[in-house]
Amino acid sequence: MKGRAVARRYAWALVASVTDQEYPEVDSELKVFLRFFKETPLGEFLSSHFVPPARKKGLVEEITRNFHKKTRNFLVLLAERNRMVIFPMILEFFHQFWNSVHGIYEFTLISAVDPEEDLVERIKKALLRKFKGEIKIRTQVDPSIIGGLVLKKGYTVYDGSIEKQLELIKRKIIEGE
Repeated sequence: MKGRAVARRYAWALVASVTDQEYPEVDSELKVFLRFFKETPLGEFLSSHFVPPARKKGLVEEITRNFHKKTRNFLVLLAERNRMVIFPMILEFFHQFWNSVHGIYEFTLISAVDPEEDLVERIKKALLRKFKGEIKIRTQVDPSIIGGLVLKKGYTVYDGSIEKQLELIKRKIIEGE
């Protein structure tokens, strides 16, 4: 729980320090660093409490020497303060907070098959009536869904799958007895 609170503070600080013009570059670099952090031994090394912060700082400075100044400074700060273990969480909060501040709403549309573009556009128009701002919809195919759609925004789930509808009918039948 403490890690989440700390990650949120670092994420808010990063959002406050990055301008709209800098965001694309900083965001891209953070994503590249995250990929290496997760997919190589770099993450283990930088998260280890057995490695001195000065060594971590030196490595991060070397890796990020061609990064934007704000990206580099932020990652070096995390290394110095032994906060690299929460870097993935910080980046998740960073995107959430950035989108919140800029009126961007991200949804994931999950269905059994790849939805047609027309359907995605209709859903986007419906969401625009409720959420004023920019709507981004990422599609995801999940063959375990029998039919229908599931729409997710963060931890909120709008379940319109056939499985969910059948479950609701079953509940009504049981309660009606």
